[in-house]
Amino acid sequence: MLTDRVRLLGDEHPDTLTSRANLAAAYWQAGRTNDAIPLLKKVLTDRVRLLGDEHPNTLTSRANLAAAYWQAGRTNDAITLLKKVLTDRVRLLGDEHPDTVAAARVLGVWRAAA
Repeated sequence: MLTDRVRLLGDEHPDTLTSRANLAAAYWQAGRTNDAIPLLKKVLTDRVRLLGDEHPNTLTSRANLAAAYWQAGRTNDAITLLKKVLTDRVRLLGDEHPDTVAAARVLGVWRAAA
């Protein structure tokens, strides 16, 4: 799917980014975190460039990369990235938004485990 979307729609089309993110999620779910991380990085880089640093899809991409880092044992990278997600979500969505609450909860768990 990703190959076809890149060929037909181009590398920057929103559907192409979604396909890349979905492939990364499939790798991640299959335990292939090292295959998922480069795709997640590309999705994040493209979303920052195309949508901006504060777009909800960009924040989600950043949170997904943080989770992949955590799964790969890159604890410091994961915590640093999720702290940025939490800071941005508090500022943009407020303290009580479900996405903010979820990021705060996960960050607390990761800090306790680290």
